[in-house]
Amino acid sequence: MNVEIETRWHPSTKLNAIGAALDFTSVDPLPENVTRDQVEEYCYTLEQLYGSYVDELVAETTLSRREAQTWVLRNLVYEGADRLSFEAIGLYVWAIGRSAEGDPLSRTIVDGYHERAVEKVEAAEATIKRAEPPPYPDDLYAEPTMLWVEGEVAERLARRLGPAEGYSDALERLLDETVDAVPLESLLERLRAAGATHVGVRTVNPGWDRELPISVHGPESMDLDVEATAVRVDDTPYPFGIERRPADAGTDSLLTLFAADDGSVTPATGVDRLRRALERVEATLPDLVERARTAGVTALAVADEPVGAGAGLLAVGTAEDPFPDLDRLVLDDRTLAVGAVTTLTAAEYADREGTTLLWTAPDAALDERRELPDDPAARRERFPTAVLHTD
Repeated sequence: MNVEIETRWHPSTKLNAIGAALDFTSVDPLPENVTRDQVEEYCYTLEQLYGSYVDELVAETTLSRREAQTWVLRNLVYEGADRLSFEAIGLYVWAIGRSAEGDPLSRTIVDGYHERAVEKVEAAEATIKRAEPPPYPDDLYAEPTMLWVEGEVAERLARRLGPAEGYSDALERLLDETVDAVPLESLLERLRAAGATHVGVRTVNPGWDRELPISVHGPESMDLDVEATAVRVDDTPYPFGIERRPADAGTDSLLTLFAADDGSVTPATGVDRLRRALERVEATLPDLVERARTAGVTALAVADEPVGAGAGLLAVGTAEDPFPDLDRLVLDDRTLAVGAVTTLTAAEYADREGTTLLWTAPDAALDERRELPDDPAARRERFPTAVLHTD
């Protein structure tokens, strides 16, 4: 069996491709068109990136060298590199520091090293988190993360804590206080008073929620000078920019926040609309499956080739778009843009080629069944390589 490898790929991508093509039932598990010298070359290139991290862990922690190798390669991703699969890590351990005799380490062996490394790291984190009196971080936060700062900075922050306020809340409050923000409803009222006939957000723009592209339609005489640099939706500030448009300009591509000719779209309604859109703009794959179930979708798939600069999702069993406002899909180690969402029937999907099934409901009218894996890495590995490379 051969494996396709492109010269322009990063060594980590090449190792992942080789790892996916290993055949441990053969005398030589490597693909026919791959030599051991090639594997060693890719691995030693990666060793230049990750080797010092591994050495530090071995010297300063309780992790063994193989535990350190698997933990670093699985959890630390150098800029421009891909996260290595367990099979690729097996190739790395096999090639680095030994004469490449025998076979590469199997996924099962590498997974064992990784599990032991994770257990040791989690035990160390638990010790640090409980080094101070309760309440402990796990009791206060959904996803506690350690943050290292200079001792003087920690003392200054402690002096700024409010009553019953933790460090996380204080940091968020202090950061928000540096933003010159106006409540969204107040901004919409201000624009209406200035003569705007229509105000909307161009949600078709990639990453629109990071800096809200607000389109204001109305006469040229409108005064659109706004001193604020962000709008607040609930308690969250969002940077924004305003584009002036003629009163008769099209609005089909906008999420309408206010319309003078439609009494049902008031500034207060607009705030609710934007709030819902912001809640739906990003999703993990489990979130997406829950949305799909709610919308009556019986299967989710992805096109094998990117659509535009992102993933082409296919929703089977519904005629309506089940994922309005969805812009990004968050995987364990990367975030994919969503290029398109296509709805189709089970019969139409069965006749369609070039797709990969991600999940099916128990009642899906398809020959194949697929449950969503619990392991985030396994969920990511269901996506075609070409789609993963769009992140």
